[in-house]
Amino acid sequence: QFIFNFSIQLGPKGKVSRYFFVFSTALVLSFVFVLGIYLMKILFCLNSGGGAVFRIRSLYLLMLGIIGFSTSVFASGGIINWYEEGYRLVAGEGFDAHLLDKVIPICGGVFTLAVCAIVGLIYSRKVASLGADVTPDDKFSLRTVVELAMDLVYGISRDNLAEKWRTFIPLLAGIFMFIVVSNLGGLVPGFIPATEHLNTNLAMGITIFLVYNIAGFREHGVHYLQQFAGPMLAIAPLMLTIEIVSHLFRPVSLSLRLMGNIFADHLMLGIFTSTAPHILIPSALLFFGLLVSLVQSFVFTLLSSIYISLAVSHDH
Repeated sequence: QFIFNFSIQLGPKGKVSRYFFVFSTALVLSFVFVLGIYLMKILFCLNSGGGAVFRIRSLYLLMLGIIGFSTSVFASGGIINWYEEGYRLVAGEGFDAHLLDKVIPICGGVFTLAVCAIVGLIYSRKVASLGADVTPDDKFSLRTVVELAMDLVYGISRDNLAEKWRTFIPLLAGIFMFIVVSNLGGLVPGFIPATEHLNTNLAMGITIFLVYNIAGFREHGVHYLQQFAGPMLAIAPLMLTIEIVSHLFRPVSLSLRLMGNIFADHLMLGIFTSTAPHILIPSALLFFGLLVSLVQSFVFTLLSSIYISLAVSHDH
């Protein structure tokens, strides 16, 4: 809030000095991040017994610190957008405000893919350095987070796809990681999640639509079309119409559900941070935002696995 107020004083005619606000916020964010890392290291060094409860409490402390900082920046007005600033920097005099609605989702998707790629490379290097040792880490680490997420996707795949889980788990894991990273990134000030835009979600929904239909044809051949006709020839035209509409609406429903929840979450956060007199209310909303981000990632992945399971199943 201090940075925001000081930026107004530096800006022309009472407006915010955009570049001072960007630079100062980035500097404070970097300082808090580094301080949090060293604080975690100190807490882990003090933990001589190695108890899981202590490590969980240390994680909670770090999460509360991130939530508190994010709340303070959101409460400062919510005007910063890192993707817009990057576009301004790259475009220079060719900056076109009308293209922001198209540029921001692309930037959000690229940023999410970059984060997923970096996390994957770090995890692969960590696992490769361990060799045959598959023992979990004795403390909270990036490897722990990745393995918890993959264990969740593994459970979804095994429960819904049975013996075919190996074929589709790369797709489901990629979808889950992309959505959860994008959603959680939206809790950081200045980063607009790619999943807040319909075109990004529709691309994932259409991918799932194509995958489960192709898998159905590969599994059943032309007989896959019998699933659309129903059990009786007399009602086949009616069932065919209903099934076609139902299947065509699946990617739309996946996209709208994800977009609606993420958009509504950020809209409510913006409203309450601008009107709430105390920091506790926005902090509580950030907690619910975290919950919404994880739940929506789970729901999208679960429904995708169910659609694939229905397509390849022989129980019809």
